[in-house]
Amino acid sequence: MRRLERQLPWPHTIPAQQLRRLVIQELAHEAPLLRWAITAVVVDSSGDRCLQVEAVVEG
Repeated sequence: MRRLERQLPWPHTIPAQQLRRLVIQELAHEAPLLRWAITAVVVDSSGDRCLQVEAVVEG
């Protein structure tokens, strides 16, 4: 098992209800996901959003 930390952009076109699908899509190429969590949401001065994601994957 190994631990990952990623920052993923959160487009304004994606509502919060679809974040699960977004995170799984973005992390699917890493390795089989065992567990993941959004640990922070950062909004910069221009209004762009970014998700801080931590995950545990096989390998």
